[in-house]
Amino acid sequence: MAEGFVEGELSTEPDWYVLWRAEEIEEFNHDYGLAGYAPGFITFGGNGGGELLVVNEQGEVFYMSAIGMAPNTAVKIANNLQEFKGYMQQ
Repeated sequence: MAEGFVEGELSTEPDWYVLWRAEEIEEFNHDYGLAGYAPGFITFGGNGGGELLVVNEQGEVFYMSAIGMAPNTAVKIANNLQEFKGYMQQ
């Protein structure tokens, strides 16, 4: 594990996770344009292969492609962050 972020296998799609440092989250959300392309979602990581890990206003966890991102492309993978954490393997 590198200092400042965590990555590893997921026991669900998208199979791999990379969690960004808390101080990077706002910048990543701005750089990816989530407010414009996928309003209501916040990204907190990715899979290292073009998929973003996102959470909605209800706290549900999804993944969506960084290219062609839109709310209707989000694939739900967990009801909340605690459930998502259960899929993480380090």
